[in-house]
Amino acid sequence: MAPVQKRQLMVVSHTHWDREWYLPFEAFRSRLVVMLDRLLDLLETNPDYKHFTLDGQSIILEDYLEIRPDRRQDIARQVQAGRLLVGPWYVLADEFLVGGEALIRNLQIGIAIARQFGPPMMVGYLPDMFGQIVYMPSILTGFGIPAAVIWRGVDRSIPTSEFFWRAPDGSEVLAIHLPQGYSLGRALPLEREPLMNRLHSIRQVLEPWASTPHLLVMNGDDHLEPQPELPAVIALANESLEDARLVQATLPTFIEAIRQEMGARSHSWPRVEGELRSSQRAPILSGVTSARMWIKQRNQECEDLLLRWAEPFSAWANLLRQRSEGDGGTASDAGLLRTAWRPLLQNQAHDSICGCSIDEVHEQMAVRFRRCQRLVQSVSRHALRYITDMAAPEDGTHVVVFNPLNGPRSDFCTARLPLQDEREPLALEDEGGRRIALQPLRRSLPSAGAIQERVEAGFLASDIPAYGYKTFGVIYGKPTRPKPPRRAQAMENDYFRIEVDSEDGTISLMDKASGVTLDGINRFVDGGDCGDEYNYCPPAHDDLVDSPRRAPRIRLVEDGAARSTLEIALDYSLPKRLTGDRQRRSRQRRICRIVSRVSIYAGVPRVDFETEVDNQAEDHRLRVHFPTDLRARFAHAEQHFGVLARPLAVPEDDGTWAETPIGTHPQKAFVDVNDGRRGLLLANRGLPEYEAIDGFQGVTIALTLLRCVGWLARPALPNRRQLAGPPMATPAAQCLGKHVFHYSLVPHSGDWESAFVQAHRFAHPLQGVTTTAGKGELRPRASLLSVAPSALVLSALRATEDGQGIIVRLYNIASQPRRGEVRLEDPYAAAEVVNLNEEPLGQAEVEDGRVRLSLKPNEIATLRFRTSR
Repeated sequence: MAPVQKRQLMVVSHTHWDREWYLPFEAFRSRLVVMLDRLLDLLETNPDYKHFTLDGQSIILEDYLEIRPDRRQDIARQVQAGRLLVGPWYVLADEFLVGGEALIRNLQIGIAIARQFGPPMMVGYLPDMFGQIVYMPSILTGFGIPAAVIWRGVDRSIPTSEFFWRAPDGSEVLAIHLPQGYSLGRALPLEREPLMNRLHSIRQVLEPWASTPHLLVMNGDDHLEPQPELPAVIALANESLEDARLVQATLPTFIEAIRQEMGARSHSWPRVEGELRSSQRAPILSGVTSARMWIKQRNQECEDLLLRWAEPFSAWANLLRQRSEGDGGTASDAGLLRTAWRPLLQNQAHDSICGCSIDEVHEQMAVRFRRCQRLVQSVSRHALRYITDMAAPEDGTHVVVFNPLNGPRSDFCTARLPLQDEREPLALEDEGGRRIALQPLRRSLPSAGAIQERVEAGFLASDIPAYGYKTFGVIYGKPTRPKPPRRAQAMENDYFRIEVDSEDGTISLMDKASGVTLDGINRFVDGGDCGDEYNYCPPAHDDLVDSPRRAPRIRLVEDGAARSTLEIALDYSLPKRLTGDRQRRSRQRRICRIVSRVSIYAGVPRVDFETEVDNQAEDHRLRVHFPTDLRARFAHAEQHFGVLARPLAVPEDDGTWAETPIGTHPQKAFVDVNDGRRGLLLANRGLPEYEAIDGFQGVTIALTLLRCVGWLARPALPNRRQLAGPPMATPAAQCLGKHVFHYSLVPHSGDWESAFVQAHRFAHPLQGVTTTAGKGELRPRASLLSVAPSALVLSALRATEDGQGIIVRLYNIASQPRRGEVRLEDPYAAAEVVNLNEEPLGQAEVEDGRVRLSLKPNEIATLRFRTSR
């Protein structure tokens, strides 16, 4: 009979370092300096203390070395010896609230920083993210990271702590689940009896889920310093245990032990597909998708500015400069963009972007967003100006319209145009002589440094090339008198007829293509919230408000050749706050003005909304509802590199869940409900929370605009069975004051794949740049890149760090494999395939200048084009 193999408890010493949370950054940094000073001294003086894991995020090194630059070599010595484990992330970001490309840059920067000191810890360490995205295995394997360590989001259907986790494209990592988080082995006692009792409790938690003799014991916690006596604790345990042995280990050595144990049997281990976002075994703190909504909006703005404007168009401008002048200015642009990513990624740390910290933390985030935005706007503005002046003819006033997406594209655009003497801009003319009417929108006073009064005009910009531009001449004439706003309750174009209900301000939308009319569109519904920054929780006796206190004011404020806009002003009478027992809403009321501007355009199959809310109430959640009149079992929500079908049914809590599940979910640019024949897509800009509610008359999409609470964490909530953080007041999380939200409706035939392009176009409008200083050195229209088919979506387009080429990263958004091609329209010397860390994998398949690709569903591909010089 074979001897029973001893359990091996592999103790991984670590700290979990929230950079900012219930204290601001600098307060935590002062503690970080003390902790790292003691850790480095411990590693230097005690060879028996073998390893320490620095939370998987390299920013800790930057924060420490700004204060203690003299200890750089001490850190490098310990990293190179394998005793201090650093990286691979820059920060431990929330996975759902940031973009896929942001996660890639997070790893790129984190690994690069770690490599300055020695080999990075190539483990996908995800200890406290509030659930795990479906594409994480793709991202990790794209960096050559073969395993992940996770906590939140795993449900009881997964039978073991060790399993293989597979992404939609087939990428797979070994996942190690922490059944009770990253602090199970914190502060192990040095006395024999308490230690034996503690180890017995730890084994009771871990052994039922373990598929091998190896148990992972995480020896650390939030902001915890290393335990110097740990070698003595391990020695005492090994003297006392007969059926187990303790060793101080690292995450890589634990993962290797698991793989060795699996051996040839690895194919029989459990394999799990999909996102891990269950609250059955650990809270996923689902309310963070709507806490402090302004943070989510600002983050999206900054990501879009970087990825859709500054990076691609500065790369193009630099290529043009290299060709015409021999000097692209690449280094300065690259440095500015590299600098801009830092504050944005710092804001994406999970306790930061989730809006679940004290007010001071989020005030500092606003400063970081502004730093990022100013840098990126400067790079973008100079790049667009350079291309505009090079493309526009020498004589007259011209507008160059830029498209940051695939194409050709026809969409609404605006431009600020100078007046000439007594004449106004009346129309635009393209290179073929085709005229496009201009619709005056508003006049503006001369800006700083300008001497001319300008008019902002709107127009339908047609056939704008993919990732490119098109030039229009401006035609002037005698001024026309704009139509004044007038009372009207309806408007229409070739696609839609829209009427506003004179009593409740909701919209009746007729889709002319299908003949279907949807009523009750854009209804605002407000309910109480007795939760906190982490969790939405309705009060026991709620009071829903779903109509204004009096008839709305409805005006047709625009009715021109390019755009028509109805303005609907609503006064909602909302309870001032919750009562003292937080069980019901107050009888005191506050008037909250909601103004929606609903716009339709010539030639655009989309209905856009701009809604301004003046919030004067506390302890509530405000959503906007869109009945679809459709029967469906799933809603399809865009995620980082594809679209996820989520069931409408909410799981039932049998009383044992760590957090009662609710129907809200995260999204990227859109959510769609369809029955295969027709559907309704709801797009957004920076509004990541939706719910698809299955009702008597079909599915209604609810989009969260505001969730207003006054506490970081409440000590007791009926839908959460443990405290999520310190119970601290956060009055700014009530989000009082004015907020502006943008969203759009796209009725369509078929499924979401027939409509997602409009969602992306709504998220990334065209941009018109005016010049009177044209040089005429470029073609009147051009593309930097062409991509086909449209299911291949661009993730990144930027200059390489050395300025010698262009990086193109794209993915297949479709649920089926797609073959396609990519062409860099600027001359290039070679094209190669690289991984997500942009390290070479081999030559690309090139035919007639086009790179041929074959991508699995949601597969990511990265190309490096070596440009001619």
